[in-house]
Amino acid sequence: MGFSLSAAAAIIGVSILLAIEMIVSTTVPTFTEVHDSYDKLRDRSIEQIQTDINITNVETYVNGSNYDHNITVENTGSVSLVTGKFDILINGTSYNFECSKAYLYPESEAYFNVTNLAGSESKKLKIVTNNGISDYYEYTIP
Repeated sequence: MGFSLSAAAAIIGVSILLAIEMIVSTTVPTFTEVHDSYDKLRDRSIEQIQTDINITNVETYVNGSNYDHNITVENTGSVSLVTGKFDILINGTSYNFECSKAYLYPESEAYFNVTNLAGSESKKLKIVTNNGISDYYEYTIP
């Protein structure tokens, strides 16, 4: 009776150690990944707080029966922005554009060109940066 009790205790002890090892080996990397995710979230939040743009002017030019739009955007925040990752929406529709600069540095301006837009009515322009900060501008094409 003494040996079977010792064997059972040893089996249960080894099983508990194996279970603890398996639980720890799967949860520790998860905690590390969660910690890294929170670091990235914090960095993105700080970047969003420090980002601000201002649409200062929109000029339109006749291009056949359509219009070309030249949009001036100023970076009034303290973060450099990648202009290729911007989104330009006019009346809720996303348009392709060309930009005068690859990066929009703090306290500088960039010029965005959207070509061949139909219509000469009132327009609502929205520009969204790569980190979600946006600005609005309303104008009318005569």
